[in-house]
Amino acid sequence: GEAPVIVSLVEAAMQMFSAAIDALPDIKDPEFSGRANVILSGLRKLQTALTKAATRGRATPSVIVSLSGVRTRYDDLMALASEAPGATLGQQLYVVRRRSKLSAQETANGAGLTPELLDAIEAEEIPTDEEAAKIKELLAALGG
Repeated sequence: GEAPVIVSLVEAAMQMFSAAIDALPDIKDPEFSGRANVILSGLRKLQTALTKAATRGRATPSVIVSLSGVRTRYDDLMALASEAPGATLGQQLYVVRRRSKLSAQETANGAGLTPELLDAIEAEEIPTDEEAAKIKELLAALGG
């Protein structure tokens, strides 16, 4: 079936992403955030494709393992990016939400926003000033 092909493509993509992550400058370097954002964008796309593959009735354990690996690498890079001087509100939100063990729905409820909006902000959509204020208030309450 298609699972071995999917897994092979993911392995190839992850080799490139891993090399790019390993080549990132120090988080204090002004170039770090821009370069990390490019990698994060690519990892989000790969994660979306794998999530779709994993929800199909014929998904195999190897596809699920690949999805887990992509999500783990994404989480690790988001955590690193959230500590950089150029960290975005979306990166900070993602890391604090995940560390607090909250879903997007639960977090959105606490901030008076929609989960779709939070997902978009975590994917680097720019919030309005009002949305940003609500998110910052919630982040402060969660210790972020």
